Amino acid sequence: MTVRNRGTDAAAMRYWEAAALDREKPARLKVVIVVEDERAIGELIADAICDEPGYCAIHLADPAAAMEATKHVRPDVMVLDVRLPGMSGFDLYDRLQRDPRTREVPVLFETATGSESIDEFRRRGIATYVKKPFDLNELVAYVKRLATSRAGVSDAPSAPVPPRPD
Repeated sequence: MTVRNRGTDAAAMRYWEAAALDREKPARLKVVIVVEDERAIGELIADAICDEPGYCAIHLADPAAAMEATKHVRPDVMVLDVRLPGMSGFDLYDRLQRDPRTREVPVLFETATGSESIDEFRRRGIATYVKKPFDLNELVAYVKRLATSRAGVSDAPSAPVPPRPD
């Protein structure tokens, strides 16, 4: 598991400066769980998301670990690879849909496969996916759109911003 929090030092500084300007609203991180079995790709996605102010990404390579993580953290968005070891991204998505805690969590799929995945997307009513190789900026923009569109959907706890070290 790879956990990133606010990305680079420069991104962290931008985040804290923005938070200092608006002290009336408590700052809250948007949590994104990235489920990708290829470590380099998963870390690349998580790092790019964490470079965005106000976002924290958790990279997990195993679908079972992702299910366990959702018992402890309610993500704002999940990014799922279609082909995962032991359980496909579609099977993981179906399990997430059956769980009342994760049913409303938006999911962005990433896929390297062809038309069979697209047929599965249509069958399940999934409209948000990117094909590998993907544009990283486009993927991050999708994540931000999904996280923003979900804002206010639930009052369930997400991740509070940790105190700033002095």
